Amino acid sequence: MPTDALQAKVAGLPTSSGCYLFKDARGRVIYVGKAINLRARVRQYLSYQDERIMVPHLVASARDVDVVVTHTEKEALLLENSLIKKHKPRFNTELRDDKNFLHLRIDPREAWPWYRLVRNIRSDGARYFGPYTSASRARATLAFLQRSFPLRTCTDAVLKSRRRACLLHQMGRCTAPCIDAVEREAYIEDVEASMLFLEGRNRPLVKRLERRMRASAEELDFEAAARFRDLIASVKATIEQQQVVDARQADRDVWGLFREGARGALAIVPIREGVMGQPRATVLEGLIGSDAEVLSSLINRSYRADVPSPPEVLLPVELPDRGALEEVLTERLGKRVHLRVPQRGGKTRMVALAVENARVAFLQEHDESARRAAALESLAEVVGLALPPHRMECFDNSHLGGTNPVAAMVVFLDGEPARKEYRRYRVKTAPGDDDYAMMREILERRFRRAIEEGNRPDLLVVDGGKGQLAVARAVLMDLGLDDQAVIGIAKPRTERRRGDRSTPDKIVLPNAKDPIVLRSHHPGLRMLQHLRDETHRQAVRYQRKVRQRASLTSVLEEIPGVGAARKKALLRTLGSAAAVADADVETLAAVPGVGPRLAEVIHAAFRPDL
Repeated sequence: MPTDALQAKVAGLPTSSGCYLFKDARGRVIYVGKAINLRARVRQYLSYQDERIMVPHLVASARDVDVVVTHTEKEALLLENSLIKKHKPRFNTELRDDKNFLHLRIDPREAWPWYRLVRNIRSDGARYFGPYTSASRARATLAFLQRSFPLRTCTDAVLKSRRRACLLHQMGRCTAPCIDAVEREAYIEDVEASMLFLEGRNRPLVKRLERRMRASAEELDFEAAARFRDLIASVKATIEQQQVVDARQADRDVWGLFREGARGALAIVPIREGVMGQPRATVLEGLIGSDAEVLSSLINRSYRADVPSPPEVLLPVELPDRGALEEVLTERLGKRVHLRVPQRGGKTRMVALAVENARVAFLQEHDESARRAAALESLAEVVGLALPPHRMECFDNSHLGGTNPVAAMVVFLDGEPARKEYRRYRVKTAPGDDDYAMMREILERRFRRAIEEGNRPDLLVVDGGKGQLAVARAVLMDLGLDDQAVIGIAKPRTERRRGDRSTPDKIVLPNAKDPIVLRSHHPGLRMLQHLRDETHRQAVRYQRKVRQRASLTSVLEEIPGVGAARKKALLRTLGSAAAVADADVETLAAVPGVGPRLAEVIHAAFRPDL
């Protein structure tokens, strides 16, 4: 039930339009909404007239409500968007696209624009394409761009410091702006053509490429003409594979929403020049409000100045604030935007298709959740846990001939990788060629901290057999953590040496004489293998990074004239040895105590092949 103080405050709220912010006992904003009549809308929550499943949880957590009055409904829309971005309320629906999915970023304002994969979209004037729900698809798209439009792939620092073109130029994958091998006008032509491809505007792209092919042939540059010919063929093949759903070649997005209570899924089907692109779907949790309210909020947050909407957006339900939202989107796009709910014909079928994509995404996600839950239950049964493990941690060491020893910790929460919980360790005291000593040091450091913070895992997994497991148990007993569940997962090296290539990994339990051998497709074993393999990848990746840093630092220490003081100044000013290696002469000369002459020596030391 809402508190008396909260009910009294709501009774005095204004009846004008604006935004309301529910707060918890600690003063944190837990939900942001907009309303034409603030008092009437907030009262609906407190009187439980809104029967949606998440509303009682919201009201139970709320202790206060603040409001911001606006002149118009449009102002309320814009304010709601900024308030959600600022406070990140836990009861507001969060689109996973913004933080989990990859985008391709390019800034056309740069002298030599280039593509890179990013996860965060910023209002920095650059162009963003995506989101890509599959990382492999995003990287495949980037690889196609690099093959088809020979833009640079190096960073700004490398571009400035190069004196000779890299191997990509010899392969025809880069036009080498670093050595002025291309005119800027021709380079920008490739940039614009690549953006047309990403926008799905294939027909104007083909016309542009045909024009460039003819121009190259007239200039007797038959190699360039052949490249354009092959690229035209690739684009035309892409067009033939796509489904034409609108003979008028219109641009629009089709939104579909599927819900089961507070959970659901959203799908967006992009149509460019009448051709349907790959639908983008994301699963949503903790939905509050009607379908119309959820869609209005998501549309407002999805289409921004750097990622504008198409001129038409088709929706499954009518929005109460459609007019105000159309005004906002029109300003962002720079031309009229229409939000429409089709009633018949082909557009109705497209909306039904979007809803079906949302339904399929929802069912697939929850089927996957059910599979993970079943795998955790079977794993708990195999290793003797009373409950399925919520938090699993796995550790692995990595070194190269005993040098630069490191370790990695990977965390799975409810069977899924929790990358924010991953940790990397530099081995400080143990010999680099002693795996047992390294394991002891890292586990001691991790579990001393776990005791302080109270975040022990439900299951500790070590990569190895009885030896590694014995080390882990000894550390836990020394720290008084005898009740910590721990197992090992061992590769069957002995059997493989004997010629048995199909033997699966084994699970090693404390105080058990023989390891547990499960069938290769056992869901619990597959989850452990996923955890172990992810830990190994993280450890090896970190070891390579540390080794590269050490190599660059070693080069820096051997440069004549660079003593301890200048080395410290270089690292403090530029941030790392890698940044020193990438810096140009002018940047190095600006470091206190270096100067132009020594800067040239440092620059040449990191480029012995020039």
